[in-house]
Amino acid sequence: MTGFGSGEATINGIGYRVELKALNSKGLDLNIKLPAALKSLEAFVRQSLMLLNRGKIDCIISESASSHHAAAKLNISLLELYFEQISHFAIEKNLSTDGILPALLQMPGVVGDDTPLEPEEAVAGLGVMMEAAVIQLNVYRNDEGRSLEKDLRERIATIRSLMAEILPYEIARVPRVKERLLQTLKQLSTELPADEGRLEIEMVFYADKFDISEERTRLAIHCDYFEQELSDAGKMEKGKKLGFIVQEMGREVNTIGSKANDANIQQMVVLMKDEMEKIKEQVSNIL
Repeated sequence: MTGFGSGEATINGIGYRVELKALNSKGLDLNIKLPAALKSLEAFVRQSLMLLNRGKIDCIISESASSHHAAAKLNISLLELYFEQISHFAIEKNLSTDGILPALLQMPGVVGDDTPLEPEEAVAGLGVMMEAAVIQLNVYRNDEGRSLEKDLRERIATIRSLMAEILPYEIARVPRVKERLLQTLKQLSTELPADEGRLEIEMVFYADKFDISEERTRLAIHCDYFEQELSDAGKMEKGKKLGFIVQEMGREVNTIGSKANDANIQQMVVLMKDEMEKIKEQVSNIL
């Protein structure tokens, strides 16, 4: 599920800001970017994001624009090393080194904070910041979840409606097939009468082979179960379970289609399959 969350904290006298962006994904895919001063706490940040359960999560922590480095230190030896290497390269390529200083000051490690990081303070600050961002992101997800629930219920209602439309065609199938077989027999032979007893036996076999009442009943039960899971507020993670239910619903719809032997019923099956595919797409985004 998609979402956005942010949080801020002051760590070791420096202001930091975290931004979380979530996109749909079947699993939890974390992409974390930290400033050099907080690299050692990546495991803590990763653990804080595990609460999100699913999604492609971009986590970017950066220093606030208003941060003030009271004890900034210039690494002269590293600056000289960068300058020496870049100068040699510039000479070889016949390039100018004018105005290179601002770029050198942006190189990793050239300007650093001389104040040692206090682990306890850093963890506490990060914890507050990450919690605020995760809560905000989940608020976005909850809003999206309510919209998804409404959409899913409407699609289940459509499937129920299509099942109801199948019933009249199902009842009329056997008599219609019987009449078609009789007409075929009359065309094949105008002299020999049709064996009514054998014809009735074939009709019973046909009715048993192509009966879809059990599939309709099971599909209705699966629809009930699906809606029950949607309504269960006690279960926070239900996406995978809903996915399993949808698979079972799909099996019943496919079986109805294979047994139908009726153009009108097949049309209803195609419409139900269309709704099923849309439900699958939505369920894959639910936690």
